[in-house]
Amino acid sequence: MLGANGMPQPQAWWFDPASVELAAQSVQSGGRGSAWFVHGPFGDGVLRHYRRGGAMAKLSQDRYLWGGEERVRSVAELRLLDALQERGLPVPPPIAAAWWRDGATYRAAILVATIPDTHTLASELSAGVENENGWRDAGAMIASFHATGLEHGDLNTHNILFDAARKPWLIDFDKSRLHAKPDRRRVDANLARLERSIHKVGAGQSPTYLQRVIDTLRAGYRSQGEQA
Repeated sequence: MLGANGMPQPQAWWFDPASVELAAQSVQSGGRGSAWFVHGPFGDGVLRHYRRGGAMAKLSQDRYLWGGEERVRSVAELRLLDALQERGLPVPPPIAAAWWRDGATYRAAILVATIPDTHTLASELSAGVENENGWRDAGAMIASFHATGLEHGDLNTHNILFDAARKPWLIDFDKSRLHAKPDRRRVDANLARLERSIHKVGAGQSPTYLQRVIDTLRAGYRSQGEQA
């Protein structure tokens, strides 16, 4: 187990959703049934156990090949969150990472602090909510991450949150990487993935509404570049 900067030494039971002390409640949106809202000595948090998707899930749902501690997915995500938080970017504060090795494979989990009173961009699109200022701010936020060299592993509408003040946040940095500088191809791939998610999640809305969401996000993205 590994604690984030400034956090207390983690305990094994922090990562067990069946622990009575945690009073875990499942997070339903955008995951694979492997995330829980929890509460412990660290405060309010989100516990996520790593799960495979796609074809690899048929071989194993939660085991990965061991390649040393530095390559453990929860450790990589924890350290990336530490680095992004030090840069002042809107990410959930990391708390701790855990892994359980079994021979040539391991399982992993991460614990991050809860961002209070949030909802996802996905929930807005599903309901047809109007939030042009929030969409513009979300575009500017994404640009600020890309400017640091971040390549998000899964930029989609479930991973963009708005808090009670409509401030946007970015979450779920599994398989994300922080490069020395931005790369146009990686940026374009990230934005294309987000636009596919907008169309998928908002399939019940009018094409005009969805295009307005995309155009507003892109306008916010460009405005951040103009300020740089």
